[in-house]
Amino acid sequence: MRRCVIRQLAAGCGAVLAAVLLAAPPALAAPEDIAINMRDVTVAVGHPGVVAGATLISASPVALDDVVVTYDFSALVGVAEVVAPGCALVDTTILGCARDEVRLGSAPLPGQFDVVVRAVDGAKVGEGPLQVGVSAAGRRPVFSNSWVRVGAGVDLVAGPGTELTRRPGEAFTFPLRVDVAGTTAVEKPNIYFTEVYAFRATRKFSNCLYVEDRIRNCWFDATFPPGAGYTAVLPFALGTDTAAPGTKSVEALWLTAAEAEDYETFLTGHGYNGGELGTDGELTLVPELTLRAATQADTVPANNRSTLSVAVTGQNGLDLAASGAAVHGAVGARVPALVGFRNHGPAAAEHLGGDVATVEVTIPPGTTATAVSPECAPLTDPAADGAPGAPAYRCRPGPLVRADFIVEFTFELRIDRAQPADGGVRLTGTEDLDATNDQAAITVNRAITTPPPAAARGLPITGAPAGLLAGLGTIMIVVGACAVVLARTRAG
Repeated sequence: MRRCVIRQLAAGCGAVLAAVLLAAPPALAAPEDIAINMRDVTVAVGHPGVVAGATLISASPVALDDVVVTYDFSALVGVAEVVAPGCALVDTTILGCARDEVRLGSAPLPGQFDVVVRAVDGAKVGEGPLQVGVSAAGRRPVFSNSWVRVGAGVDLVAGPGTELTRRPGEAFTFPLRVDVAGTTAVEKPNIYFTEVYAFRATRKFSNCLYVEDRIRNCWFDATFPPGAGYTAVLPFALGTDTAAPGTKSVEALWLTAAEAEDYETFLTGHGYNGGELGTDGELTLVPELTLRAATQADTVPANNRSTLSVAVTGQNGLDLAASGAAVHGAVGARVPALVGFRNHGPAAAEHLGGDVATVEVTIPPGTTATAVSPECAPLTDPAADGAPGAPAYRCRPGPLVRADFIVEFTFELRIDRAQPADGGVRLTGTEDLDATNDQAAITVNRAITTPPPAAARGLPITGAPAGLLAGLGTIMIVVGACAVVLARTRAG
């Protein structure tokens, strides 16, 4: 059976997400190797600073004791510094952040060691490396480098939001506007978009990247003087498989060229591919009013985004049906169990910034889960992604499941006793057309009276490490990336 890979990145600050095609994340050398990473950062002169921080990564679940993460900014003296409440200087230019215990699952752990990177008083434009390191009891220290730049401050101000009403399949436009406030011109600004499956680009511009027919980002190779507003129009259509009634929204986030470069460098370093260029001509920013005629960072990032909200009318629902498994084996045998659900459509299931449903898996008594999909965690320990041995799990399918796709989570069950037993799969947090099929059984050593669910039919989404990529997305929050979802699809 041919296997193809479609990987989707949703990235955004707050709600802004950008879809990209993803390659495999970098492998770690040994099963319990620990790695540390931090994105590059650009800050403005005179700005309070940018929130960033190290992310810890482990190839498998592990508990670390006496953890210290360090930020060595000795190469940035006179340019930038690193500060954080709850952390302390262990040297004049090394900040240390300590935790008694840190538990790493199969997903990266961001947000536990966040700091503020800021220009020092009196700093001018400059740049240099920031070394981040982690040490823990019984483990050798591990280090990596981030790059910090201090640039001239500019202020990109996004235009007002837009509200529309459309039916599935109908066309609409997203009016973009950005004002260059302050006294400094902006060189080569970029704009990133929320990845919204329902919004299909009807024209693909040559200075924009697309994942399938969904826009990711655009850039403008020009210098835009201050005191002026600039506009452009993007044409879209609602997908015919958009759920209705409902509301779909897309956000646009403006970044300076340096901020966008930080983001793209991070993605490239983790094997991510940004999508494909359009071929339908260039998208241009048209000046509406001009009053006046390097490395830059935005001084007021809170006003960089605008929103288009479309109220979807009509009736176009979806039906998510749980799928269980029937396994057989002797005592001591380890058998695979594929469980999950299928979207019978006709609409796609989409939940921007979250999961389309919660999948609760109850392990049959008399068996032990010896291997668990990394997007599943014990009900009693939601941070322990992929941890074996729990009696029940909650699994995350991600923010998008198209019609006729099957979402599967792989468990390995060790049969500890010969008697037949039953577990189950239950879907919650979804509003679909038929609630009677939101539960399914996981049976062990029971006589087969009806065929078990056929996971090979349709288009399955299997083994999606949503937690792993969501963690990577969180550490990109300042440059406009908050959530990442990986969908690995197998074509039927």
